[in-house]
Amino acid sequence: MFLKKNFVVAISALLFFSVPHGLFSAAMNSRVRLVPKNIAERIFVTPEETLPELVAFLVSGSADVSSKTKVMHDWICDNIAYDTDVFTEEGAGSQDYETVLKKRRAVCVGYANLFAAMCYYAKIEQKIIPGWSKGAFYPGYLRDESDHAWNAVKMGNKWQLIDITWDAGYVEGRTFIKRYTTQWLSLSPAQFIYSHLPEESRWQLLGEKEIRTGEKFVEEPYLPGLFFEYGLKFGKEEPKYTNKIGGIFSFDLLNSKGGVMTMCKLRKKDGGIVDDSVWYENIGGGKRLFVDVPDGGEYRIALAARSDGKPMNPPYFSRAEFESGVLPAARALLSKKKITAAELEKFESSYVLVEDNGRYYYADDPLDTVRINAVTKILKALERNTSNYENVATLSVRADETYGGYGDAPRFPQMFRGYDRTSLFRVSPLAGKVKRGTRQSFSVESKSFTKIAFVLGGNDFVFFGKNPKTGAFTLDFDIPQDCPDNLEVYASKDGKQFEAIISYSVY
Repeated sequence: MFLKKNFVVAISALLFFSVPHGLFSAAMNSRVRLVPKNIAERIFVTPEETLPELVAFLVSGSADVSSKTKVMHDWICDNIAYDTDVFTEEGAGSQDYETVLKKRRAVCVGYANLFAAMCYYAKIEQKIIPGWSKGAFYPGYLRDESDHAWNAVKMGNKWQLIDITWDAGYVEGRTFIKRYTTQWLSLSPAQFIYSHLPEESRWQLLGEKEIRTGEKFVEEPYLPGLFFEYGLKFGKEEPKYTNKIGGIFSFDLLNSKGGVMTMCKLRKKDGGIVDDSVWYENIGGGKRLFVDVPDGGEYRIALAARSDGKPMNPPYFSRAEFESGVLPAARALLSKKKITAAELEKFESSYVLVEDNGRYYYADDPLDTVRINAVTKILKALERNTSNYENVATLSVRADETYGGYGDAPRFPQMFRGYDRTSLFRVSPLAGKVKRGTRQSFSVESKSFTKIAFVLGGNDFVFFGKNPKTGAFTLDFDIPQDCPDNLEVYASKDGKQFEAIISYSVY
């Protein structure tokens, strides 16, 4: 009845259509913590005889398949951890649902098998889907054998694809970090295919013209559920998973939702940021991004997003930062009577040390509102940013055989926070470096400002003129020999208060 094959998750006549996006609530169903004691105590000891009782309790009162699916999905996310023994010589072992419940751990096929068993007792038609995925350990090509498994659930005459493994949390090093989401619960087939390729093409649930071959799947970018939750999409020219470039690489990132801010960084393979290697211009409905690489190495374009007014605590701190800075400062709040001992205890227990990379990760519990409030209160008191960005896409980029990269100089001007808050549309030149003793033509197109100027030191303003035809601010400027190392552009909305928006490096 259930698959026995051990898959290694890459951590996150039928009618083939999907249920509408957004059908499921993003909040965890509180019923998963209300399981009667006599069931809760036996489910991990005698699962075969207790699972029918558990399922009956969870789905009682649920009127439709979607609500039953959601509560079973949530119970698994809340009670089963990813089995990091898969990274050892012994491996994760058997993945039948009975073993999964006794161990309270699973790899992807174990999650899928458990959900399949729960669907059986809930009288819900489902299918376990083996295939390939673009998770944390995706090598950039398809392995000879499929490496992942997920589920499809029949809802009326439609099917919904679900990946409970990825919704339960993620792996850092050899440590599972519990983090509940519904990213992989309500994606459409057209969205799901950017991360999951089933062995049988019919389970893509796509029209004939949209079916992906293995080659096409490898070529396309990896887009997690958050990419679509934030209302993002690429322009006509979609970037690939791996992009070889012969100079500046550009693409459009569009957004259909209001109040969403996006950010792009170029990162080295070790995660370090390459400064001044990314530029963007505002376009209708989004941004046009420009990226370049300094040399022939492989780099990652990291795209992130956040919503205005949506507080989100930092997902992790470095060990040194947490132990030497955050934790002592939080304890000092207690001595100043700004927090209670109970709040401090909640805060301290909310972060888990991962020895492999020396970071403390936030341990998610979406139903513990007391802990969530305590952590948020303390981080705000410590003036730690609670409006963090979430990763929504990662692209690989490197120079092609004809291009060696832009070198050591900054590729683009430095952007300040003021630039991000404006409706700047075009800046020239885009070079990050300008030379003393030369004449340069500068141009800034914006609808946000009334005045733009260079500030050479103190109150020495050199103002741009405004072109009456185009509306662009322009200046032909002789860069003096005694120009500071940074030539900063300031802008004003009211003609009185000025704010730095960009800076050129001067040599």
